[in-house]
Amino acid sequence: MPATIPLTGGVRWINECFAHEDAHEHVSVYLIETETAAILIDSGSFYHREAIAERIDQATGGDGPEAIVLSHSDYPHAGNISTIRDRWDDVELVASSGSPELQGLSDAQRCTIGDSRTVLDRRFSFVDPPLADRSHTAWIYDHGSGVLFTADGFGSYHEPADCDRTSRQFEDNVPRETIYQYHANNLAWLRYVDPEKLEAALASIFETYDISYVAPIHGHPISGRELPEFTNRLVDVAGCIASEYEVPEP
Repeated sequence: MPATIPLTGGVRWINECFAHEDAHEHVSVYLIETETAAILIDSGSFYHREAIAERIDQATGGDGPEAIVLSHSDYPHAGNISTIRDRWDDVELVASSGSPELQGLSDAQRCTIGDSRTVLDRRFSFVDPPLADRSHTAWIYDHGSGVLFTADGFGSYHEPADCDRTSRQFEDNVPRETIYQYHANNLAWLRYVDPEKLEAALASIFETYDISYVAPIHGHPISGRELPEFTNRLVDVAGCIASEYEVPEP
């Protein structure tokens, strides 16, 4: 397994995963290498604490990240903050929580959804996510690379042999069934969603930002070339999840 997998514009994918029945589920972080620093998007699950720390160490030549930008404070995303900050001093923390101190992130800089901010020498926009598993989640757009980090959205399961694949390395994009299984299990509220409204919300984001990659925490990075077809499959999946749900009788 390589320490990191390069995507574009200095963005590198650090993927770990765990078994989910017969498949695997990614729990990834992303490292952005700028001219002067390294920035980490999310910190990963405590389950992969040692492996992630070692791969960050290897990728940065021991220097570690100088900042962590969190999509939200759920454990698979924020579980290694203390480990990283203990190992590498003076790591700046930016959190999307409306009240970081209530999430145990009292010294974090708060980002506001809809705003942009420069972290070290990189400009980020914080996007209201149409797909999320909890409140105070932000999608994060990196203006330097064109990568949109989508937290729990755009996820999928994968076969054990496919852990290191991006969408470009599949013969026909990320398989629809793996997208369906992931979203049905992890974003159950999609049963109440109008897929046409979801499609419109995603289209609005794609029109606003020039996207080179979509980078989920729990799935394969999706290149801009494969993004339209992946999105079609995702919207179709949302429609299936909604149509399969039967409202319980009182």
